Amino acid sequence: MKDLHHDISHWLEEWPDPLVSRDTEGRLELLNRAARALRADETLATMLDGHGGENAPRLVSHVDDSRPGQRVFQHHRFDTADARELHLLRDVTGEKRAEAALAENERLVRLLVDASPDVIIIKDAESRWLLANRAALDLFHLEGLPWWGCDDNALAELTQPTFRDALYHCHQSDQRAWAAGKLYNQTELVGSPEGEEQVFDTIKQPVFDAEGRRQAMIVIARDITSQLKTQAEYEDLAIHDELTHLYNRRFFQIEAQRRLDELGRENRHAAVLVLDLDRFRSINDGHGHEEGDRVIRETANRLRELGARQNWMVARLSGDEFAVLAHDLGPEDGLAVLEHETRELMRRSFELEATNLSLTASGGVAYWPRHSRHVSQLLSQAESALFEAKKNERDPVAEFSPRLSERQIWRSDMLGALRDSLEEERFHLVYQIQQDALGLAVTGVEALLRWDAPDPQLQCGPQDFIPFLEQSGLIVEVGGWVMNEAACQAARWGQETGEPITVSVNVSGVQLHAPCFAERVARALEISGLPAELLELELTETALVHDPEQAATMLGAVRDLGVRLALDDFGTGYSSLSYLKRFSFDRLKIDQGFVRDILGERNDLEIVRAIIAMGNALSLEIIAEGVETAEQRDLLDSLGCHSFQGYLIGRPTPAEAIRPLLGVRLL
Repeated sequence: MKDLHHDISHWLEEWPDPLVSRDTEGRLELLNRAARALRADETLATMLDGHGGENAPRLVSHVDDSRPGQRVFQHHRFDTADARELHLLRDVTGEKRAEAALAENERLVRLLVDASPDVIIIKDAESRWLLANRAALDLFHLEGLPWWGCDDNALAELTQPTFRDALYHCHQSDQRAWAAGKLYNQTELVGSPEGEEQVFDTIKQPVFDAEGRRQAMIVIARDITSQLKTQAEYEDLAIHDELTHLYNRRFFQIEAQRRLDELGRENRHAAVLVLDLDRFRSINDGHGHEEGDRVIRETANRLRELGARQNWMVARLSGDEFAVLAHDLGPEDGLAVLEHETRELMRRSFELEATNLSLTASGGVAYWPRHSRHVSQLLSQAESALFEAKKNERDPVAEFSPRLSERQIWRSDMLGALRDSLEEERFHLVYQIQQDALGLAVTGVEALLRWDAPDPQLQCGPQDFIPFLEQSGLIVEVGGWVMNEAACQAARWGQETGEPITVSVNVSGVQLHAPCFAERVARALEISGLPAELLELELTETALVHDPEQAATMLGAVRDLGVRLALDDFGTGYSSLSYLKRFSFDRLKIDQGFVRDILGERNDLEIVRAIIAMGNALSLEIIAEGVETAEQRDLLDSLGCHSFQGYLIGRPTPAEAIRPLLGVRLL
């Protein structure tokens, strides 16, 4: 018996949970080691109070200064035969912390699920909804409704009738996912009460228990309505012109070739007409590009009506240039018919916001199969004929003839030779010096492109070959090379002379609107090591008029690099003043057309005087081009011009001839 008592006492002593007794006087007795570790203080006594005579377990907490954190106990009270209270305190701190951590994790997961824009639903084996995130409730208008535990059919009755078909199809696709037994993907449609339709890319993951029984269905659906709309727009742009919604050049060539092949099997004829508006640029310059676009759209609408009436195919090639594939027209009757239709097309005036314009159009025509069996060649031939029609104002349409092919062959050879010239190093730069008015020192140069043609018959000046580079897009690569070469040369001059030399590089509109333009400028500075403020980009008004918004973006990126900007040929365009306001130029170049007759033409003198005064008022540097006599230079100097450029100062010269002139001041 003594041994049994000893065993019980030892067992109680080692019991991990505190065991406390309290007599009728409220005195506490700590019955085991765990209880003694709590210490018999007022906090312990307070923990044991509060049962109100009920012996049901309850949770109590205890703060012990000797241990970090708060401990939580499950309190059990027992009444003994001798009227004493027996209190068992089971430490559940770890369990409660785990429960709290689990609850916090569940809260965070719920926040994550609700934050997802994708629809997330979890259903049980009977397709009853157990979880739905905010996107799912919003989609089916279930917020505030008793949706939990409902299947799709019950939800269809619970929410608006608009969603019944979608919920029905959801249920059907659930069954297909269960049957597949693996991840299942399909597209689903959901209509809204507003009449709109949303498209969802839906994945469904069936979950099975260890015995293979159905357990849950996880549904995740992503709204791809905007994505599909964007994709459709891109596909449409691959076929249609964005401004007019006529076929574009690429699709016209594909579809026209297919139609011509069909006509060939039936021994029929056709004509390809290339048409453009006469003097269209004056509309953009005089009335603005919005009005120019209005004229283009109206022309397209008239051509669309013509195409529908005659069953002809119509496309917009570029700018104000259009193409027509006219079935069953040959050399015998084609010219008369197309001239008549062209005149009828332009007979009505075009309504602009401020006025009505009467316009004319010119066209060139080539015949299939007489001139070629390939649409691309027919278009080229028709364009050659179009150039001839522009020279003859009496007849709006000209036919292609073999004599025009010589010009076409020359153009083709030119493009081919230019395309290979960068790799074959047939381009080189010459430099024309710029003289400062104060000390007559050479402070800058303009880099000018020259070309060594592989065939003497193709040899020509920049006024001839640069338009070819622009039309073909080669100017982007060639212009990048010019920028690199000029920047490197200016950097070498600066190292040799110890003085800064500014180099000016001409930039075409095609270069400016290329997405890579700013990166090419930055690359030229990086390769050369030339300080950004010593590189000047010269732009003409024509480089800015095509898309002023994009031009402003590109030039803003270049300005951020620290590069200088100059407006070339100032005073020759319609909108130069507006460009000074819109773009942050550093320098104006007075066009040589005004400088040439400045001594004899009073109008030219007054224009130059006004340009210089305005530039000085705007804190812009002024440089005059085409200075050929000392008298011109002296007059410009007296008017306040800052720098001069022209044959008097120096002709375009190779780099090695420029070096002795740098750093020399004459005054």
